[in-house]
Amino acid sequence: MPIIEMKKVFLLGHRQERDKIFDLLHDFGSVQLLDITNSDAWSDFETLLEPVTPDEKAAAIDTKLSEVRYCLDFFQRHFPVRKGFVQQFTGAKFEVTGKKFNEYISNSDQIEEVYKACRDAEDKLARIRNEETQHNNLIEELKPWISLDVPVEEIESGFSIAMGLYTVALDHYDVLAELLSENNLEYYMEPVSSDNEFTYFFFTCIANDYSIARDLFKEKTATAVTFQNIEGTPSEISGELNKKLEDIEAERAAVLEDVESLLERRIMLMACYDYMDNEYKKQNAVSNLARTDNSFLLEGWVPEPVVSDLEKTMAEKTETAVIAVRNPLKGEDVPVLLHNSGPVEAYQVVTKLYSTPRKTELDPTPYLAPFFFVFFGICVSDVGYGLVLSLMALFIMRKLRLSGMGKQLLNLLFLGGISSIVFGILLGSYFGDLLKLPALWFDPLEDPMRMLFYCFVIGLVHIYFGMGLQAYRNIKAGQPLSAFYDQGFWFIFLNGLILLILPEFAVAGKWLALGGGAGLILTQGRSQQGIIKKLMSGLVSLYNITGYLSDVLSYSRLLALGLATGVIASAINSMGGMIAGTVVGTIIMVVVLFGGHLFNIIISTLGSYVHTSRLQYIEFFGKFFEGGGRAFQPFGPINSYVDVVDADEK
Repeated sequence: MPIIEMKKVFLLGHRQERDKIFDLLHDFGSVQLLDITNSDAWSDFETLLEPVTPDEKAAAIDTKLSEVRYCLDFFQRHFPVRKGFVQQFTGAKFEVTGKKFNEYISNSDQIEEVYKACRDAEDKLARIRNEETQHNNLIEELKPWISLDVPVEEIESGFSIAMGLYTVALDHYDVLAELLSENNLEYYMEPVSSDNEFTYFFFTCIANDYSIARDLFKEKTATAVTFQNIEGTPSEISGELNKKLEDIEAERAAVLEDVESLLERRIMLMACYDYMDNEYKKQNAVSNLARTDNSFLLEGWVPEPVVSDLEKTMAEKTETAVIAVRNPLKGEDVPVLLHNSGPVEAYQVVTKLYSTPRKTELDPTPYLAPFFFVFFGICVSDVGYGLVLSLMALFIMRKLRLSGMGKQLLNLLFLGGISSIVFGILLGSYFGDLLKLPALWFDPLEDPMRMLFYCFVIGLVHIYFGMGLQAYRNIKAGQPLSAFYDQGFWFIFLNGLILLILPEFAVAGKWLALGGGAGLILTQGRSQQGIIKKLMSGLVSLYNITGYLSDVLSYSRLLALGLATGVIASAINSMGGMIAGTVVGTIIMVVVLFGGHLFNIIISTLGSYVHTSRLQYIEFFGKFFEGGGRAFQPFGPINSYVDVVDADEK
């Protein structure tokens, strides 16, 4: 069964073995713990037990964990780990041997030293940034006044003379000068510089006239500019500031050099983080328990196939643990664990990216797998591209230690490459037309309408299969009439409309369409009250034919992507052929072919994956699958940074 049956377990143990039992459960990695105080069974235990809260040990681990996280984040900001595209794409971690991992953990006393060094460096860098910002801001403020050869500290008003630096809108400067002259003021005004918006100028006048000048400045929104606590001309000050910026940059480089010397401990910090994170989760997991003075009780879900292994482990390795197992009760929120084997497992990633099935639903993975395989192959449909894709996926799987969705995705791409090879042979594409071998079936570039017809046919089969799965669900749920009304009548109606197109079957198609349509009108409004509402709802349901039509038309994307891959490949070959002829041209041709086809492989693979997934999610899942289930999340080791491997695997 793709969806594994779950069992509810209750474990009772002595408090002295609590930590040991939790270590065993964590290593076992197949028990999803539940907060027993939220359980339906809590009402039976509430008078006997009390909830457990994490102790000081959990808080101490959390504090140390936050220090490690701070150091790793600090390193990543200033010296980021450069992962390759493949590593980022697959989520690969750093590999360390078990011996090295334990060595790193034994050096966890170095965390405090590294943390203090990172904190000190952060403080220094923050101070450097502040000083740098202040200096840069002052340099920007001084830029308009660089040509001023008067020290800024000397530009100040006295008893008899008023003077200062001002800025005014570009088109107001001449107007302001006219106003000052019209008021018969004794003044001197000289522009220092200007830009697209403002004029920057020096102004001086007799102190007694300054009040009038100030009012005119206010009228024309001229603003005074002052520089505090600096001495010298703007040019001299800017030069000094630039020298200080050079010193600041040198100081920053020295700080970062000290930080760089700490990077040799990054892997140690990563290993410690993973270790302490798992320890913290173990300590924090006690909040799911309830206890008496001498015992504790926990509740959880366990996959049925491993229940006997859990019982055996607890019996052999503990003295007090007692396990009680029962089937899920009706209405319980049971977590869902998908288990598909063989090639089907690769397509589990498609289901997970959409949603986890509910317990009462079918796992769509085995049903979408053959369609995904075929659709992907049609979209790429090139022997060379498929071969490259499969070999790349195989190489990455051998090179990187992957699990979960990363491994499934690479297996999916490997199978996608195989499918592309198959359809490439059938449709005659070998790196486009680089190798001119005949198609085993036909060439879609020469007969695209034929290919479009086959895409529609396979799309119709895909849709019908989804309808059949929903009919199966209805029958299994004890609603055979719903299967006949909701899927059967639509099947009859749609096939009738299709047969109407074929002259030799037009009569049969007419009667099938009339019969199916009548059945839909009579049954699709059966949940409504009153005969009029029932008939109207049934009549309106016929409008859904437009949805089926659009669903079938969506499969034209298979043709579009397949043609796009072939046309682009042929265009790349043509460009390469135009360049060839000389030694240099041949070298350039090889580069063009290699780079062009590699680019086409990437975009074709991405487009094929996205659009093939869309056909599953919209056209297929919409017929029978809702999702919204809760994925099984076992209590077990989860590493964020490192994978512990055996020495011979390195």
